Amino acid sequence: MKYDTNLINTELKNFPNMELSITPTPIYQLHRISKRLGCNIYIMREDLTGFCIGGNKIRKLDYLIGDAIGKGADTLITTAASSFSRNAAAAGKIFGFEVHVVLTGNKSEQNSASQALFQQFDSVLHYVEQTDEHSLKKEYGRIVSELSNQGKKIYHLHPGGSDAIGSLGYINAFNQIVQYSQDKGTHFNKIIHSSGSTATQVGLLLGQSISEYDVTIIGIAASQKSKIQTQRVYKLAQSTSQMLGIQFDKSKIVVDDNFMGSGYAIPSKEAELAVKMFASTEGVLLDDIYSGKAAAGLIHYAENGMFNEGDNILFIHTGGNSGLFY
Repeated sequence: MKYDTNLINTELKNFPNMELSITPTPIYQLHRISKRLGCNIYIMREDLTGFCIGGNKIRKLDYLIGDAIGKGADTLITTAASSFSRNAAAAGKIFGFEVHVVLTGNKSEQNSASQALFQQFDSVLHYVEQTDEHSLKKEYGRIVSELSNQGKKIYHLHPGGSDAIGSLGYINAFNQIVQYSQDKGTHFNKIIHSSGSTATQVGLLLGQSISEYDVTIIGIAASQKSKIQTQRVYKLAQSTSQMLGIQFDKSKIVVDDNFMGSGYAIPSKEAELAVKMFASTEGVLLDDIYSGKAAAGLIHYAENGMFNEGDNILFIHTGGNSGLFY
């Protein structure tokens, strides 16, 4: 079946893309893992988006930074020492923004590699020693008020870049998947990825909806049980689809929470084995928290006959820096 790749381009044309991501990212078959698992496994190397420390967050920042510039902001603010905030600090710096990051815990408790990166980009770090959500929100609000009183034009970056604008990055990425299918004559039956702050899954789902590409998109939950994560995905999909003026079918949301192990940021035995397999078989480095757990899901499906014969499976490597910041 032919798919019109211009459909997604048309939907996104009014949203500035700062093109931080080096695209298209590589898509190729993992021949050794395919042979080992007895099915056709492909990978989309979103860990190689190129800017700063890379990963799926760069796709989101492509549009978030464009939106911030379009709205005349001069200051970015976000929370948490995450792959998103580290990449946002870099993006903000090169485009002339002042960047503020609100962190829980005191300075001595922070990861030294993360702190060094923030320092490289002249980020202003604020520490909240009380780790409860109320204290964080209170301090965040105080900082915003203080910056506003100084005349700063603030742009709020949602943790993980997961808002309607951030979701556009993976609508755009889905177009790359469609283009690959057209060029190579390879139709993907299933797409598997790590589902965390939800914008990646939402973007993929809406990209599928716009293009009408026939595929099942499976989000392997990184931190939330499937009922909660499904609702989070649906809520963001609603706001993004309303912004674009398109329809979205909630029944397309698939979230699997069977591979979280003991919880978020805690490596599981299955994830460690998956990381080992990808490294030793294909030379692909995953992390234990996100991509490793998604890969564990993929391996489980293959080993338990949950893929149909002849299926082409696309695994999206969303990044993770091989555990460097955990």
